Amino acid sequence: MTEGLPQGLAPGDLFVCYRMTSPDQAGPEGAGLLRPDGTIQALDGTTIRPDKLVWLPPVRPGKILAVGLNDRGHALEMGKPLPKEPLLFLKALSSLGSHLGHVAYPAVSSRVDFEGEIALVIGERADHVSPGQSHRHLFGICQANDITARDLQARDVQYTRAKSFPGFCPVGPAILVGGRPDGRFIRTRVNGVLRQDARETDQIFRWESLISYISHMMPLEPGDLILTGTYRGIGPMAVGDTVTVEVEGCGTPLESRIVSDPFPDLFTVWPSKAP
Repeated sequence: MTEGLPQGLAPGDLFVCYRMTSPDQAGPEGAGLLRPDGTIQALDGTTIRPDKLVWLPPVRPGKILAVGLNDRGHALEMGKPLPKEPLLFLKALSSLGSHLGHVAYPAVSSRVDFEGEIALVIGERADHVSPGQSHRHLFGICQANDITARDLQARDVQYTRAKSFPGFCPVGPAILVGGRPDGRFIRTRVNGVLRQDARETDQIFRWESLISYISHMMPLEPGDLILTGTYRGIGPMAVGDTVTVEVEGCGTPLESRIVSDPFPDLFTVWPSKAP
C-alpha cells in the first residue's frame, strides 16, 4: 500500500499489508485480506502463508493522535483526576510499528509500559463534524499498543518523548473494514498472562465524540490514526517480553517483542548521563 486507503473492500474484511521475503533479499510489498486460518488472500487472489512475509502496518497515517486517561479505572491507577474533556497528544510517525515487530527498550528509560488500545482509522476527511456524523468518516478499526516510557512521561511537561521512540506505536496486523469500537472487548497479555481485560464501553469519551472533538481542532485526513485510550491494568515490560493486544473482531492479535536498545551508549546529552 502506498498512499491513501484501499478501494473495493467490504465491511467485515480484514485488510493487511505485507512485504514478501526470500532467502537473500526483501521482496515486493503487497496487500490483501486476512483469512480465519491465518493465511492471506492477496488482492490478485493468490494465497500467501504468513511465514513467507513480513507484516507491515496496514495504514500509513499522516498523523497519529492519541487520547490519555480515557478510562476511569486507568485514571485512578495513575492517580489522576477524571478529565473534563479529551486529553490529546501526538505520537511521532516514526513510532509506527507492525505485527511481530521488535520494540527496542530505550536505554534512557527505566520503565516502559504497555497500553492496549482500539485505534480508529479515518476514511474520509473530517473537518468540524458533529458526533452524529462521525461514522461517515470512519474507515475501520485496528489493534494498537500505545507504548510509553513512563518515567520520562512523569519527568516531561508533555508526552512527546515518552510516546515516540521507534516502534512505540505498533498497529495491526489488520484493519477491520467498517468496524466500530462499540462494546468490543480488548485484552492485553504479557508473555501469555492476561493484564488488561476491558470493554470499549468503559471509556469516558466515546469514539464518535473523539472524532468530532478532534475535527474541530484539526482536520482529519484519510489514513489518520486515533488511539482511543487504554484501560486499567497497564504495567511495565522487560527485555525479552512478548506483548499481545486483542480486540474483538480484529483477527490475529497484535504481537510485539521487547528487545535491548541497540545503541545504549548514545545518551551522553542527558543531564543524568553527562560527564
